[in-house]
Amino acid sequence: METTNQPTPEQQAFAALLEAYKAERHHLMVEADTEEAGDASVQRLSRIEAEMWKTAAPDLMAVLVKFEIANDDTELPPPEATASILADLRRLSGATVSPIFQPDLWLHEWETQGGSYLVRDGEALVCGDPTNSRHRSLTRRMEAANGGAAVKAMVRQCCKGLEAEVEA
Repeated sequence: METTNQPTPEQQAFAALLEAYKAERHHLMVEADTEEAGDASVQRLSRIEAEMWKTAAPDLMAVLVKFEIANDDTELPPPEATASILADLRRLSGATVSPIFQPDLWLHEWETQGGSYLVRDGEALVCGDPTNSRHRSLTRRMEAANGGAAVKAMVRQCCKGLEAEVEA
């Protein structure tokens, strides 16, 4: 039986982002001959990178690409890149929750920073301010640790018997 190694849609999407990144890097380094053209190219490159951090790596090679891009021309990669890379590695390795992630401590810190949580119709909800940089950082940490389900389980445990009633 003959098999073909056709790329998956995820691999194709990631490859398209990588090609866009490489083309824009080339444009920035070779073709952008004015400060305005350079600035516009840097903005496009930043948008491509932001899209890359939102896109799940289809395989370990793609994770390596993300890592290389995140560490290119910088001493510290952006937090979004680090969270994206950790989430990809955790997903691709088949690991569940990070062994160092503690949902009870995460919820404590969430509350300390002004966040809240509740259970409504059996669904655990974590409520925060998307403009709060600390809430965004905590959310990235939870996602990178693959801790969402563990946090929701902790919320259900904390709210047992206190479920919010929804009026019909």
